[in-house]
Amino acid sequence: MKSLSIAIIGLLGASVLNAQGSRLIEVKSADVLNVRTINGQEVRELIGNVHIIQSSPGELVKIWCDSALRYMERNKIELFGDVKLVRDSVTLTSDEGVYYGNERRAEMSKGVRLTRGGSVLTSKFGEYFTEDKRAQFRGDVHVVDSTSSTWSDALTYFEADEKSIAVGNVRVYNSENNLTVFGDSLIYFERLKYTVLPRNPKMVQIDTSASGALDTMLVTSALMETYQDSVPRFIARGEVAMVRTDLAAVCTEATYFLKGDRIVLLGDPVVWHAENQLTGDSVIITTAGRKLQSVYVSGRAVAVSRADSLLRQRYDQLTAREITMSFAGGKIAHIDAERNATSLYYLYDEGEPNGVNRSSGDRITMEFQDGKIDQIKIVGGVEGKYFPETVIAGREPEYNLDGFRWITDRPKRQHLEIVNARYE
Repeated sequence: MKSLSIAIIGLLGASVLNAQGSRLIEVKSADVLNVRTINGQEVRELIGNVHIIQSSPGELVKIWCDSALRYMERNKIELFGDVKLVRDSVTLTSDEGVYYGNERRAEMSKGVRLTRGGSVLTSKFGEYFTEDKRAQFRGDVHVVDSTSSTWSDALTYFEADEKSIAVGNVRVYNSENNLTVFGDSLIYFERLKYTVLPRNPKMVQIDTSASGALDTMLVTSALMETYQDSVPRFIARGEVAMVRTDLAAVCTEATYFLKGDRIVLLGDPVVWHAENQLTGDSVIITTAGRKLQSVYVSGRAVAVSRADSLLRQRYDQLTAREITMSFAGGKIAHIDAERNATSLYYLYDEGEPNGVNRSSGDRITMEFQDGKIDQIKIVGGVEGKYFPETVIAGREPEYNLDGFRWITDRPKRQHLEIVNARYE
């Protein structure tokens, strides 16, 4: 075995390999070059301030490291110490790596860091295919950008398409909204600022209420999407269930406008607050500082609440084309029903049942005191009828308003507890 140790300047500039016609690798600099023969193959050891490039039409890969072993016949370079690979806007760094010139592929198996623009990715293992502009990462993958952090078991990044696919225990945290999304997989389209979680997605948003207690919202659905464009929004589709500390809902599509503090529910939406239930064609939930302000229901709007905990067939009811329920301090403060409004309200005399009153008009408003009805006002085309207790007792369902339904499969708090236990 022969060894030659020389100072390099001119020799390295001419050290070019033309592999497979166009796989050009050039050693631009190193402090020391040792040329050896190992198992009949020429191996060049580069030591100190190593700089290597591979070029082809329209492509330039630049590599720096402390030392390297270059296997001439195999067109392979083992890289050691402060390894850095740069191609266009992508930079990869690691303690060690291997570059395969024929494949134009870098492999880093002892931890890797990728930076591009304002994003930083770290993982235990990484591969970068410079010709395909594709990178693959495995093991504790973590991506950080200006507003969010993403964790997964594996991630593939397609540079040309500006697309990333993350799989396995995916978790995304948005610091601006204190919002975390979980899922089995995630696809991110950077150019569109669009993300989709196609399998088993869950969203959790945690805040602190005025009393200091945690105020948490959980959303589950078949698929979830986020847009981070001029109108940031979060969309859940298919079997949507939402649970907050003060509210629950189900529908087939929910859109959460992150900057507008507004949630729009479509597709047979049902909303529950305390013992109150609202249904309609669409629902808009408005919050301020993520604290509940109002629930607006349009199209066949129906509000139902249980009138008596003992007489289980009795429900106070309100129907209209539009119903707005307003809140203060977490309790109902006001209800406004407009256009073909009808109410059914059970009466009591010193705590004893005393029949039911049915009224209608162009508009019905209800004022609440400490969460209980204090005053009812009917405006325009007023009609009313009272049914005495002796008539309605035991026959309450016959007096329910058109569109009445009482839905019992309300999302429960334990759904949130299961998610927290799984992703702690």
